[in-house]
Amino acid sequence: MLNSKRAADPPWVFKNKPHQDIQICLMAVQDYFKRNGHLWTKEVDQIKYAMGRMEGDDVAPFTDTYRQKMSGAFGYKKELGLEKWFMFEQRVNERFVPTHKVKGTH
Repeated sequence: MLNSKRAADPPWVFKNKPHQDIQICLMAVQDYFKRNGHLWTKEVDQIKYAMGRMEGDDVAPFTDTYRQKMSGAFGYKKELGLEKWFMFEQRVNERFVPTHKVKGTH
């Protein structure tokens, strides 16, 4: 019997456009990790992948700075905890969730 479960497609790219919701994007990325769990065992790799699915002039400064602070690269002081998914999700939400959106209501 063949396995009917098909591989997960990569999540769409977040560019912080008005029609895009970062929380939905993060949920899609996490779904991708769950469907391909054998590839994504380290949170730091998940964060790097998620940042790779974020593009554009409005997004690049955030991802560049986050990665440099996470690793301590290019003279940035390494911030402990940034390699944890919950911290990444918190920082992403602080930066990209519209200020008029109240969490838990849509």
